[in-house]
This record gives sequence, structure tokens and C-alpha cells, in this order.
Amino acid sequence: MITASEVAQLLGGQLIGREDLEITDIVDIRDDSEGGLAILHQKKDLAALETTKAEVIIGPSVIESISGKTLIVIDKIDPNRLNQLLRFYKVKRYGLEDQTNTSDRSDVHIGNHASIGKDCYFMPGVKIMNGVTIGDNVVIHANTVIKEGTVIGNNVTIDANCSIGNYSFEYLCEQGEYIRLESVGRVIIEDDVEIGANNTIDRGTFGSTVIGRGTKMDNQIQIGHDVQIGQHCLIVSQVGIAGWTVLEDHVIVHGQAGLAGGLRIGKGTVIKGQAGVTKSCKPNSQLCGYPARESSQFLSTVAALNKLSRQPQPKLSASTVEPESPGLLRRWLRKLI
Repeated sequence: MITASEVAQLLGGQLIGREDLEITDIVDIRDDSEGGLAILHQKKDLAALETTKAEVIIGPSVIESISGKTLIVIDKIDPNRLNQLLRFYKVKRYGLEDQTNTSDRSDVHIGNHASIGKDCYFMPGVKIMNGVTIGDNVVIHANTVIKEGTVIGNNVTIDANCSIGNYSFEYLCEQGEYIRLESVGRVIIEDDVEIGANNTIDRGTFGSTVIGRGTKMDNQIQIGHDVQIGQHCLIVSQVGIAGWTVLEDHVIVHGQAGLAGGLRIGKGTVIKGQAGVTKSCKPNSQLCGYPARESSQFLSTVAALNKLSRQPQPKLSASTVEPESPGLLRRWLRKLI
């Protein structure tokens, strides 16, 4: 598709390693699969440098300490040049230059290079874009859009008016302006998942946003880019989960809760309604309130505040007025008391 030498030239970076190495995949630096090109674009990526399985790495001079890889060293990434590379890759990977409808129904759109399993049913207005893979026994209801590259397993139900595979909400700041980073990752929905109406799920920036097997999602939920939701989770309506957050298996999130980005929520945790989760938590936590903390601690704090509010307040008297207060104010206070 494109060589390491061509990428280095496009980005204005210094190439260390194989010039003729062909790049066919762009991956997250923590991806488990072998090969591909990874882009180090945030500080937390540094922790994955020693263990990454990517074959080519783009990043600042700190990556020169990594051996056995082809490196493209660049002090500061130009977001416009990077987006040129990402858009070229995305168009080629998903064949976006050809948007032909391959469906035999006029009310359903199925793009090129899509793979559809058996016993699937799509309601009117469904749009399945290029390069989507759908397993067996999948039902997608009216006006839902499944964007390019999405992978859907078996026995999945998606209700009406969902948008799956949206741009990730990730920006680079250049001279005081925010420039969206083109997202080339995917959404992966595993077997036996149910997704309610009006849900929005962002694709991964470089890797994948994953909805784990058996997870059930209510209506009006926002899942951010690169979120990893484990198996058999339950997410109630109006929940928002910011990018890079991980929910381990069997997590329950009640309605209107919000989770900040980059967190890890331990297995079996229950997050109560309207909680604002700003920190990671250990398995089997019970969280509520804002900022969210263990329910027992939160309720004890509320009880203490209620008790304090019921205590009689000291009566204001003229003697509490400072001697240097103006005489007019002292006389007014005496009349008031």
C-alpha cells in the first residue's frame, strides 16, 4: 500500500530501518496483533514502547532506544500531514472511492466489500457501509448506520436510529486551533450483544472500540473512541463513557452516569445512577455520587452533612459586631435583634 520511506517523506521524519518495508495496517501501539504501523501521539503511549508488536513506529527521538523496529523519528507531528496519511490509508483499506450500493433492496444500502452472514434482517433505512462484516442472525432496525470497517458478531440486535463507527473525538492542537485526528480504527461488536435505540459508538482512533460478548445496552448511550467494554456488562440509558476507558466483565452502569477517559473499571463493579466517575476502581466496587466513591463512604458523608444542617445556628447579637463597625450599623443590628 505504502512504504516506510514514503511515510517518512510525507511526514518529514527521519527513517531508521527498512526503507522498502510495505505498510498495510495502522494499529494502536498496544495492539496484540503482529505488525503494522503505530503512531506514538500521547504520553501514556511511552509505557507500551518496550512491548509493542508493531513493526513500524512513528514518534519523537525517545523511540530511538527501541531495537528491532523500523522507526520514523519526528520531533513534532504536523496534524495536516498526518491526516493525509491516515485518509489515504482509510480510503484504500475500506475501498471508500467506490460507494456503490450492492443491496437488492431499494430501502437498504449495503456498501462494497461487506460480508453479511445468514438469517440477517435489516429494516428500511439501514445503511451498511463499505468493508463491514456481519455474522449470522443479526437484526438491525430502521435508520441505523453501520460505518466502514465495523465488525458485528452473531446473534446481535441493534435498535433504530443508531450510529456506529463515528469519528473519534480526538484532536491535536496546532497554533491554538484544534484539528481533528482522522480515525482509522474500527468498532467491534461481539456475539449476543443488544444495543438500544439512538446509541452512538465512536470508532477507535488507531485501534478498536469493543463491545464485549453478551453485553446489553439501553437507549441513548454514548461510547467514546477506543473504549473496551467487557463481557456481560449492563449499561442503562443516558450513560456516557469517554475515550480509552476499560470496563471489565460484568460491570453494571446505571442511568445518566458519566465516566471520564482513560479509566479502568474493575470486574463486577456497580455504578449507581448519575454518578460521575473520575478515577479507576478495583473489582466489585459500588460507586455513587460525584466525584464517585464507594457507596458506604458517600452515604456516610451525606448523613454527616444532613446532621450538621439540622444543628441550631448561633443567634447573632450586637456583641458579635466588631467595635470598629460604624455606629449606624450597630444601631440597625440592635433593632433587628
